[in-house]
Amino acid sequence: MEAKIQKLISEYGIDDQRTQAWFTKRGEMLTASEIWKSFGDATAAARRELILSKLTPPKKQDGPGVGALIWGTRFEPIAKEIYCHTEKVKLIDLSCVRHPEHAFLGASPDGLIITDDERNGRLIELKCPISRQFNDDTPVPDAYYHQMQLQMECTGLHECDYVEMQFKTMNYSEWSTTEAEFKSCFAVDGDGNVFYRHITDTRSVHDWQVEILVNPMEMQILYWVLVQKRQKLTLKDPDWMPTHLPEMKATWDEIVQHREAGTVPAIKEKPILVL
Repeated sequence: MEAKIQKLISEYGIDDQRTQAWFTKRGEMLTASEIWKSFGDATAAARRELILSKLTPPKKQDGPGVGALIWGTRFEPIAKEIYCHTEKVKLIDLSCVRHPEHAFLGASPDGLIITDDERNGRLIELKCPISRQFNDDTPVPDAYYHQMQLQMECTGLHECDYVEMQFKTMNYSEWSTTEAEFKSCFAVDGDGNVFYRHITDTRSVHDWQVEILVNPMEMQILYWVLVQKRQKLTLKDPDWMPTHLPEMKATWDEIVQHREAGTVPAIKEKPILVL
């Protein structure tokens, strides 16, 4: 196990997520976050969207993106910090890991857990939903379950911690009087760059702004509290890959055919109901 962990760190231990290189690499394969779209129970529109995304050159998105994506991207570093703080572990960022046998498959886990107990070498998948509600009994959404299974297949690991955290942003007056286990803030400049006040920072918000931010008056300050969190250990399912490989390969073969022919998948027309 230790040799496998060190090999992953050596070959993929770099945080290049959302860089142009990362987008380009993802364009060469079906990746874990989108793999559900290749399954038979996905809608025709979702499958077509997946195929089209592999037929156009992938580009790094300019600007912060849409609401849910902005939220998840900005809060993921906070979620990682909280997880490391509460679980007393270290997280290693991983790049997109290509499947060792099926080169058209890949996965970008949110992190690899490093510790001195049985959790060492466990993957982690973090979700910070902007509106979706959950509790300890809420089933893991199918798309995320499939995402973790492909992550474990690509890395050769057998465990993944599924972690969800719900954050709430509020104005300073409300934030300053709200009791919460974890609360802090971050600043966003005009270019979308984010500057975080760590959860262990004992300085006042004012002192942090003065000492860390170059032009705090020109930045947007967002105050947040952690509302709830949960984590669920997901184990590798040995039947997952044999069950879904034919569908994944059929989707990739169709992508290759369209590339060679210079075509795109047709839009399936909905049947017209005649009364």
